[in-house]
Amino acid sequence: MSDIGDLSRLINNDALRSSIRILILISLAINEKMYFTDILNLTGIGRGSLSNHLDILIHSGYIKDKTVFTLSGPRRMLEITDKGKIFYNNYIKIINEIGLNPRKKN
Repeated sequence: MSDIGDLSRLINNDALRSSIRILILISLAINEKMYFTDILNLTGIGRGSLSNHLDILIHSGYIKDKTVFTLSGPRRMLEITDKGKIFYNNYIKIINEIGLNPRKKN
């Protein structure tokens, strides 16, 4: 059985001490890949701030990025890594076990 301490230990590193970065990881875990502009719209933060958050997640190995070429020009695509998926699965497991999931019926 997990408790709040397990959640604290899971997010106890610099890359995961931000609710924005956790939101990005959850969104990428659900969608697998997203464009920079989609994440920008989701988070509602500025471009520079989002770039900083993404760089931290990339350097920590939770996500990766690449440039894809579309008819409207090059776009930055973000994708969750295996390390990011492991974090997400552990995060969801702990949230469900400690009863913080609003969808879970008691």
